[in-house]
Amino acid sequence: MRSLRLRQLTRLSIGSLSLLVVAGCPTDTSNTDNDATSKVANRDSLPGTPVARTQQSIDRFPRNDLTYFINNVSSKLDQGLQEQLIADAFSRWSAVTPLNFTRVQTQNGADIVIGFGVQRHCELYAPRNLDCPSRPFEDTTIGHANFPIGPAIGQLHMNEAFDFSDQRLYFSTMVHEIGHNLGIDHIAPTDAVMFANDNGQTGALTQADIDAAQRLYGSRDGSVRPQLAAAPPASDEAAARTAPKTDLPDADGDGIDDATEQFVLGTNPDNADTDGDGLGDGVEAVAGLDARSGDTDGDGTSDGAEFEGGTNAFRPDFASTGDVSALVGAFTGSDSLGATLSLTIAADGSVAGTLALKMFGFDENLGLSGAVSGDGTIEFVSNDYYFDYQGTVAASGAASGTFTSDGGLSGTWTATRVGGTGKALRAAAQHVDLGQYAPRPLRPSIHDAP
Repeated sequence: MRSLRLRQLTRLSIGSLSLLVVAGCPTDTSNTDNDATSKVANRDSLPGTPVARTQQSIDRFPRNDLTYFINNVSSKLDQGLQEQLIADAFSRWSAVTPLNFTRVQTQNGADIVIGFGVQRHCELYAPRNLDCPSRPFEDTTIGHANFPIGPAIGQLHMNEAFDFSDQRLYFSTMVHEIGHNLGIDHIAPTDAVMFANDNGQTGALTQADIDAAQRLYGSRDGSVRPQLAAAPPASDEAAARTAPKTDLPDADGDGIDDATEQFVLGTNPDNADTDGDGLGDGVEAVAGLDARSGDTDGDGTSDGAEFEGGTNAFRPDFASTGDVSALVGAFTGSDSLGATLSLTIAADGSVAGTLALKMFGFDENLGLSGAVSGDGTIEFVSNDYYFDYQGTVAASGAASGTFTSDGGLSGTWTATRVGGTGKALRAAAQHVDLGQYAPRPLRPSIHDAP
């Protein structure tokens, strides 16, 4: 572990602010006072090398316009200055992505909630009806933040035990934790804002930080498109089936450290099989399955039964498709939000297609895959597991059904068989903004903004 260094002070201009910059000399780690800053350099409790996993689009916010709420600020720095530092920290990320951040005065619907506390800091969880964490702030933890997944999405907590009168420490840690809120892991370059430890960074983004953000959201100028998740495998037989190993605290022994489960995956660090599907959280993480849902592909069979059986845990399928010859062909239609669907049913009963979406300002055709049975039952899901479409298709060429999104939205869809390949219709596809499929969750409305 790196020891934090005492600092010779110079100044860095950030907007209208003058921030402290370091030129370090070794600190005396024998200091036994209550100032946690003198003892550690960990930004947060997440491991420096992230757990190997298949990152899905559910690990990023689905909309461009995000809001933040300041629950409370540190007692160690002027309130107005802190509000400006927080705004400037968000602006670092908005400058290199299509994301826009707006401060709101109530946490009802806020995407990110910022607060300062000590030990178990229950007062920061209670307003959002979340269980108080069983694990308090460690002495070595400057802050922590939840990735955009799970019930605690958007929490950003700073450890008030640290000396946040150090504006460099305050600002660079705030930029770092916002990065986690956006879904960015720790990265290797030691000068990066998203490096695991406080290493004297000022909060300026390195190219490695920018690349990590743009892989998720693309660039503001449109020169870099966000990366979509890889299409699910045709078979799950080659997927990783051995749980990872960790030397960090792992209360449930599933191979994933407690901090990664709590803040990154949204799983229960005290339950080795959070979703009860027969597969440990560690196995699901490295395989690319959703450890929070017992049925990743939504086909009604648990991940455990499919993973260890003869069907595919990544794609909806049917044990016996029957005769689907009357259903084969290309189909085009739309869902109740207006997004264009394009599907192809093959002779073996497999379904492939696209859903036209506008993601972070970019027109994308999100991959769909699934299966149809001989009786016309059809199901297909997005490669990123945002959507699950179910319904029926008839020999006449009419298809319809319902869908649900990972964001909790429900709707309907229709499609009809078309001549040829349907390419002309796909070229004129209607792209609907992804954020419409993920309504903001309603949270308790409180008005104690500083």
